[in-house]
Amino acid sequence: MHEDGNGLIVKPTLPSLDFQKYLVDTAHKHGFLTVAHALSLQGTIDILRTGVDGLTHTFCDKPPTREVIDAYLANNAHCNPTLAAIGSLTKEGQKDQERYAHDPRVQKLLSAEVKQRLCDCMALGNDDARVEYAYQSVRELKAAGVDIILGSDSAGPALGTAFGLSAHHELATLVKKCGFTPKEALRSGTALVSKRLRFNDRGRITEGLRADLVLVEGNPLEDIDSTLNLRGVWKQGMLCSTYSDLIA
Repeated sequence: MHEDGNGLIVKPTLPSLDFQKYLVDTAHKHGFLTVAHALSLQGTIDILRTGVDGLTHTFCDKPPTREVIDAYLANNAHCNPTLAAIGSLTKEGQKDQERYAHDPRVQKLLSAEVKQRLCDCMALGNDDARVEYAYQSVRELKAAGVDIILGSDSAGPALGTAFGLSAHHELATLVKKCGFTPKEALRSGTALVSKRLRFNDRGRITEGLRADLVLVEGNPLEDIDSTLNLRGVWKQGMLCSTYSDLIA
């Protein structure tokens, strides 16, 4: 956790970088993957220099620089940008949040409380924070060959996000704001994230892997918004109860 507060209205207490490096080195010694939280440009550079394998957010306080790109490349680190969450942090994503909360395709999946939380914003960014800096960072990191994986940061306190639904929001944002093709975005949320997080038993449709499958109507390779036309979800080969009428 390396939150220096740059770009935010809060200023948390930071562990020292020496301590962070000790944690990273110890984890690596035992064969563990290490990922870190940072929301500022300088914080991202600093924590990458401790040797982490990836970041759980991109930054939103400044535009990307060659220095941060080189820091990612030096570690072969991945970036999980959580763009929907950053839009909530800066409040610039609220209209999109409301659109997803009221999408008729997902109403049966959302409680009133979840919809309200999705429409609210974290609003932790200060006047320096811009969601466009986050989009720009993803575009430039991708162009430099850094792996961008999909995550939503849909934790309990994260206003503006919802379990599951924010992953669809993130997919669309990668395509519409960051220059991904639909195929690249889908890969970032399936095969690539599984590879980078070492979930070697999932992420692809092939013999011997977990049968975690989604059935949608339409073609997401042509229109990424089609991922929300959900018709069936299987986990380890078992159809989820929400879609039990599929085989009724």
